[in-house]
Amino acid sequence: MYPNLNAEIARAGFTNAEVAKKANMSYSTFSLKMNGKSKFTFDETLKIKKAIGVDIPLEELFTKKEAM
Repeated sequence: MYPNLNAEIARAGFTNAEVAKKANMSYSTFSLKMNGKSKFTFDETLKIKKAIGVDIPLEELFTKKEAM
């Protein structure tokens, strides 16, 4: 659902569980949001960006890939 975010998490060498923990979220909540079942809040996007340590605009990092 978030290809740029997935790529940056992998590039940083983290798992989704590690990013969720660093962003102070449960893994299940993070997973639901990554799969588009729920939306990220603005504060959550900032925490995730900081957790993975990237210098990419939020708009680019959280660009969604539409389901086909």
